[in-house]
Amino acid sequence: MLTANSVIDKAEKPFDRIFLSYENRFKRRLRMETEKGHEFLLNLPKAIELPIGGALILENGKEIEIKALREKLFKVTPCKPEDLPKISWHIGNRHLPCQIFEDYLTIQENFVFAEMLKSLNCKIETINTTFSPMKGAYGQGRTLGHSH
Repeated sequence: MLTANSVIDKAEKPFDRIFLSYENRFKRRLRMETEKGHEFLLNLPKAIELPIGGALILENGKEIEIKALREKLFKVTPCKPEDLPKISWHIGNRHLPCQIFEDYLTIQENFVFAEMLKSLNCKIETINTTFSPMKGAYGQGRTLGHSH
C-alpha cells in the first residue's frame, strides 16, 4: 500500500482525488481510498487541516487532490436577521465549528444544540453540502485539545 507523507496547499497535477468530510480533513494517520479506488495510508508527522484544493503527495510522487465531501449539516436561520450575531455568539461560545453566510449559518448535525437554537427562534433545516467553517482568530484552526 502506498503512503502519503506530505501535503501541498494547491494541487498541480493530480492523478486522482479524494472527497473528505470536515472531520476527515483533520487527520494524521488514516487508511484512505480515492475516487478511482486507489487505497493508500495517510501518514503525517502530526494532525493538520488538509486544505481543500490541496494535494496529498504519495511516496511515488503522484498527487491526490483534496476535495470537500458533501455532508449532512444544519442550516440555521434566525427569524429576524438582526439576531444573526447573537446566534453566532451562542455557537461560538460552545466552540462549535460554524460556517457563516450573509443571512444564515451552517453547523454539523447536533440535535441537542438544534433544540436550543429553536428556543432562540431559529429555523433549522437539514441540508447536504460541503462544510468549511471559519478558523480561529489566531490562525491555529482546529486543535486536539481545548485551551485559551
